[in-house]
Amino acid sequence: MSKKLKDYDIVEMLNGYDSELDALDSDDENGNELDAQVENDIFPIEELENLMEDFNVEHSEEIELDQFEENVNNIEQVNENDTSTSHSSINNFNLTEKKDIKWQRSPFPNLNLNMQPIDDVQPKVLGSDMIDPPITYFSKYYSDVDFQLMVQYTNMYALQKGKPWKNTDIREIRIFIGLHIIMGCTKFPRIRMYWNLVLKMNVFVENMNRNRFFALRTNFHVIDNLKISKNNNDKFVKVRPMFDCLKRRCGQLNIEKNVSIDEQMIPFKGHLNIKQYMKGKPCPWGIKNFVMCGASGLMYNFILYQGKTTEFDQNFLKLFGLGGTVVLTLAQTLKIDKHFLFFDNYFSGYNLMEALNQNKMYAIGTIRENRFAKPPLLNDKIMASKGQGTTDEITNVENTIALVKWYDNKSVNMCSNFIASGIPDTVQRWNKKEKKYVQVERPEVIKLYNQSMGGVDKYDQLISYYRIFLKSKKWTLRMVFHAVDMAITNSWLE
Repeated sequence: MSKKLKDYDIVEMLNGYDSELDALDSDDENGNELDAQVENDIFPIEELENLMEDFNVEHSEEIELDQFEENVNNIEQVNENDTSTSHSSINNFNLTEKKDIKWQRSPFPNLNLNMQPIDDVQPKVLGSDMIDPPITYFSKYYSDVDFQLMVQYTNMYALQKGKPWKNTDIREIRIFIGLHIIMGCTKFPRIRMYWNLVLKMNVFVENMNRNRFFALRTNFHVIDNLKISKNNNDKFVKVRPMFDCLKRRCGQLNIEKNVSIDEQMIPFKGHLNIKQYMKGKPCPWGIKNFVMCGASGLMYNFILYQGKTTEFDQNFLKLFGLGGTVVLTLAQTLKIDKHFLFFDNYFSGYNLMEALNQNKMYAIGTIRENRFAKPPLLNDKIMASKGQGTTDEITNVENTIALVKWYDNKSVNMCSNFIASGIPDTVQRWNKKEKKYVQVERPEVIKLYNQSMGGVDKYDQLISYYRIFLKSKKWTLRMVFHAVDMAITNSWLE
């Protein structure tokens, strides 16, 4: 059972020194070596100064760190410039008010895009002689400079806690993360079992002492807590560098032609004010992450959702709502007239389709009819009476947006700004009355959606196979290693 926090407990949590990574399950964290440590409330100023001198001894490392921080600042500046540029064009959108939306029952003029066939969604497969070792791809997400910063902030936090501590280094941090990755493959029920001599997990016994592993896990940090601003609104500030590294590398990838946008849940059931519940997801409780993936499953962009403090353009939110804002924000990395977007009814809206059409971005999405001014589509009873495969199609008066309703086992509503029924194909469906498989006609917009919408689901599936094993009540630890999981999955797909 959870206990209520008292006033002095809350004060201690907000004092800036307590880590959100240091509290783990008592059964897994109380090693003999840690129990033998003597608590010391005196801040070790001399040790901290010596530590900072050690980091400044080698001129090359100092240059690397300065260069890394400069690169990060440049990336953030470029992102801000890109955002401001794209957001400034919002005044150029010619959006239709809901009361002025008019529909007509006429064929949709499919666009001649003069591009590669849309069903050609897979990237080119490289020969075995062109594929680098796995660690090469992973190092593009987390380089030696990134590991050096992890070392610096981990040692710094340990000294701030005022307990005996042996400084770590890059090699030890790499081993520490590598052991966590192996845990995701073996999935023993208790962490201590990995150091059990009977089970003979030599890779753990030979590379790191169990108590040292727990000590590193308690003190592992990627930022300096003392530099967090009092006016900070980023709820993910303590893990933000891990995800900045991911986004930096994803921005360097060549984006596939077909991309999908969907929600991802970072599993977490502990106490957290931004935790959400999503019915139907494999992990319904957790932290929401909006992800853009290719049809192959490769991730190209993402947005960590933290409620009102998520850095969305307020003008976008007013005009397009949350779903449309997510799509337009993630789509900023796409090239005009080069990509096809796919998303579900959580994101779709009439004004969003208009905005994408005016920016020459082609999209298909399932819809909720109340977001499209009650379009005059046939009702389900009429379509059911006509049988499976019945299709109804309407367009707006400008012939820029088409709605298609297809009756399969139940009705499916689709919206697109470049294609509608198109060239139908046939699929097999089981007929209950005739008790046999029958051929059902399927619109082209349904076919394209089914081919390309599953990128985010495939990405989640690959992560779930070998997700890093954790037993912790702290969301920050879950976020840190979820970032590692994301980098591993992207590396494998690359």
